[in-house]
Parts: sequence; structure tokens; C-alpha cells
Amino acid sequence: MSTQAAQPAPQSTSSSRPPVSLGQTTHLDPGAYVRGSHAITLGEHSLVHPRAHLVAIHGPISIGDGCIISEKCVIGGPVQGSASPGLPQSPETEHNESDPSKTTIGANVYIQANAQIHAGATIQDAVLIEAHAVVLLGVTVGSHAKVCAGVTLERDLEDWAVVYGHGDVKRSRKPSADAGAEQADLVETVRLKAMDKEREGTAAILKLASRMASVAKKK
Repeated sequence: MSTQAAQPAPQSTSSSRPPVSLGQTTHLDPGAYVRGSHAITLGEHSLVHPRAHLVAIHGPISIGDGCIISEKCVIGGPVQGSASPGLPQSPETEHNESDPSKTTIGANVYIQANAQIHAGATIQDAVLIEAHAVVLLGVTVGSHAKVCAGVTLERDLEDWAVVYGHGDVKRSRKPSADAGAEQADLVETVRLKAMDKEREGTAAILKLASRMASVAKKK
């Protein structure tokens, strides 16, 4: 994976600045908040929105190709206890360096606004995490799965599953019959293409806004 060391430094909510490696085609917005001491790695063609939080306090963060990390998301959040709807800003959650928990986000993952992926969680490829959902420590979300808005996910979710309600109601997005499976694959391909267009368009707008803000500061 190629890296771009000269990317503008995002704002940080902490004096501790983690090492960040990102693909040349990835946009990590200067308005994102990056904190911690562990490494953060982003693949190609990904987009991290302003006010998204990448928290590498408890362990490294790996984000794959083609992802969208929306505003006010928290990646690598609280480890201790249960889910918290707030940002990971309590001092007691910032010192566990002896047992790092890697947070892994696969390729083509869309994490919507205000969602939280706690440190130590694994999100596999092509997953959709809707707004205000929370994935807890140690949980694995299978590929092409969907965590609906507001769900707190406490246990692993299999491939193609949809979880909603209070996190205990599930259904499959992919029929077992061959014809139905092919149709589901087609629908998923269309969804991912639409996600590509959204990511590319939004990234272009944010890059332009960043350049304009930089020019304005120099005047």
C-alpha cells in the first residue's frame, strides 16, 4: 500500500499524536480528530469526514480501501464496561497501553454519523453501520452485514445478517436459493457502486473546502 506522509495534520483532541499512514487516494479531513499513540493505517480511496474521531489509545486502527467514516463517528472508542453514547474522553479510558486492542475495519465499509466502533472490534468487508449504532469490544461483524440505527451490538454477527431492534432481532439479506442469492449479489453490487459515487463526490467537495480554507488563512 502506498502512503502519503505529507498529508495535512488533522486536528487533535489530545496532545498525543499517533503515527498515521494513508493511501495517496484517501482523504483524511483536516477537521477530523486523531488521538492516541498507536498506529493508524488507512487504505486507498477511503474518506474520513470532518469531526470523525480516530482514537488509537487502546491499540492500532486499520481501515481498508473504499471506506466512508462519517461525521461524529468514533473509531477505537471505550473498552471498559459497556457502550457509552458519548465520546471517549474520560481519563480512565486513556491509559491501558499494556494490552493493546486492534480495531479493524475492512474494505468498502460505510459507517454513518454518530456510530461507534469500540477498540478491539472487527468490521469485515462491505458492512453498513447505521447512525448511532455501537459495536462493542471483541465483536466481529461479518461481511455484507448491516447493523441498523441505534443498535448496540454485543455479540458476533454472521455474514449478510441484518440486526435491528434492541440488537436481538436478526434476518438474512441473502436468500439461500441460488437465484435469490444471485439477485442479492446484484443488489449489493449496485449499493457498493452508489457508495463509490457518494464517496468520490463528497471527497472532492471536502478537498476543495480544505484548499479554500488553507488559502484564506494565508491571506
